[in-house]
Amino acid sequence: MKTVILILGVLSTLSTPWVHANVTPEQRTLFQTAYAAAQQGRFEEVNTYSASLKNYPLFPWLEYEYLKQNLNTVSGESILAFTSRYPNSVMSDELFERWSNRLAADANWTGILELIPSDHPSDSLQCYRALALGKAGNSEQSIQLATKLIATKQGGLPAPCTEVLGILTQHNVLSDYQHWKRIEQAMEENQVSFAQAVAKLLPLDKQLLVERWAEVRRDPATELPKLFTEPDSAELRDVIVYGIKRLVAKQETTAQTLWQQAQAKFPFNGAQQGKIQSELGLWEAIRQKNSALLLLRAIPDQYRTQAANEWMVRIALRQEAWDDVLKAINSMEADIANESTWKYWKARALYALGQAETASSLFHELAPNATFYGFLAADQLGQHYAKLQEPPPDRSQRINGIKRLAAFARWQEWLALGERNKARQEWFRLLKAMDRVGVQAAAQLANEGGDSNLAIWTVSRTKDWNAVDVRFPLQFEDLVKSSSQTQGINPAWILGVIRRESAFDQQAKSSVNALGLMQLMPATARHIGKRLGLTLNANEDILHPETNVTLGSAYLKEMYKRFGGDYVRATAAYNAGPGRIPKWKPDRTLQADQWIESIPFEETREYVQAVMSYTTIYDAKLHPGHSVRLSQRLKPISTD
Repeated sequence: MKTVILILGVLSTLSTPWVHANVTPEQRTLFQTAYAAAQQGRFEEVNTYSASLKNYPLFPWLEYEYLKQNLNTVSGESILAFTSRYPNSVMSDELFERWSNRLAADANWTGILELIPSDHPSDSLQCYRALALGKAGNSEQSIQLATKLIATKQGGLPAPCTEVLGILTQHNVLSDYQHWKRIEQAMEENQVSFAQAVAKLLPLDKQLLVERWAEVRRDPATELPKLFTEPDSAELRDVIVYGIKRLVAKQETTAQTLWQQAQAKFPFNGAQQGKIQSELGLWEAIRQKNSALLLLRAIPDQYRTQAANEWMVRIALRQEAWDDVLKAINSMEADIANESTWKYWKARALYALGQAETASSLFHELAPNATFYGFLAADQLGQHYAKLQEPPPDRSQRINGIKRLAAFARWQEWLALGERNKARQEWFRLLKAMDRVGVQAAAQLANEGGDSNLAIWTVSRTKDWNAVDVRFPLQFEDLVKSSSQTQGINPAWILGVIRRESAFDQQAKSSVNALGLMQLMPATARHIGKRLGLTLNANEDILHPETNVTLGSAYLKEMYKRFGGDYVRATAAYNAGPGRIPKWKPDRTLQADQWIESIPFEETREYVQAVMSYTTIYDAKLHPGHSVRLSQRLKPISTD
């Protein structure tokens, strides 16, 4: 008990945030020692450092460690005192999560209602609250909260929320059919455990069917035929449809055979048939077979899936079948059809079909945006790229406010200690309490501090793609310009690739071991290095910015020459490998935007769109008033 009194006694005096604390190297060293001791539970030792660290920005992490490790014995008042001093923090979030788990395990529902904030954003905590309201006899409030939670979450949910589904079932708010639909979506999202948990709310025969469903997911070719001897039900047909869909991508012939067998035994409805036909058609489209358009066109509009509609657009673009482009987009749900991709292609189709005035209206909606489709729409209208000419807003007042926050001081200190992950936890939790302008001010602050990668990830939280001043920093500008001059390629293109590949994180390593700013595979780097006379002794050499940009720029130049000075195919080759590009050649000469949209790999398709639009933005930054329009870089793609 002496430990508790000492630690909480010191910290209780720190009720106001630190402002520009004077940190010494000795304090940092001392904190690292104290923090290591705290993580190991040696709090008597921690107390010996308290007086020297009481004004250090990361000092609350010592108390947090104590509270976290002693949740079963500390008082609720101590936890509330801490969370009130450090609201909207990583530490408080974690404590509330752990504390609510403990209270629920102890069936202390009154404690959850009285001690856990009612407005906490965590789904788990809100589900605990709904449970607690029900246990306390407030059924109406429990149902209202549970209904709100479930309505906004269509897929998987945290474990406490499964019991909330049970509450709604007991009160006839959710039916067995609604549970089945949630299971179906969870299986589509590969959330098998959640689907099995929800199945426990259904009758036994449906529970067993969900278990069979999991087996079909693991091995559809083997397990599907076993279902053909079962008695018919709508749910059984859903499982069969799911299994056949899983087979189409890798075993199309087997899938078609099983589908024919299944149709002979069960009366699949229009929606179920549409799912299979859509899957077969879209995979034909992904393989760029012209027959795909006939398959997809034949599906009734109301039964063609969203993915099938998208691929119907793409295969129709390769054949310049503009009526089918329009048909597929008009079959999409309104909110999806209103996305910039499909709005642009609807405008292009309308224009090709002689409806220029309607097309122009759609182009005008897109043109103000600093995006791939926004630039293309502006080019169609002959408009300037307005967002690239706007001066950046003055965010100085918000930046000064951020610098005064305790969380900002903690972020700085974690960075000073070399703890990048901890620093980013603090940073991104800080953003949750900010509005859009505040987040963009934080992004500008990160840029000014030299961390462009953090700035990019920060501003992405706002989904404001027009905040080009903070989204597109000019980091490594001199290095890029030097490499561009050596290779004879546009520096804006190099910057566009870096921005897409690593977002300026020079230590970036991908899951497939692509390295550095330009995300070079080691084998590619060594191939280029040998040609340039550069010796690479280890993969770590590839991470060095100068080496990485030198090698990456040389590889870009190689792709540029290989594809006849075509930015689009060279960019696609940089991402997918040069060997794949000839396989995607069209049957007729296509406009580049049509070819890009029909690229079968989603990653490469989005990559090319991003790099080409980013190149346009960086060109405007590097050559104000003399930049090249996006369409000028999009050469038609021929059959050669």
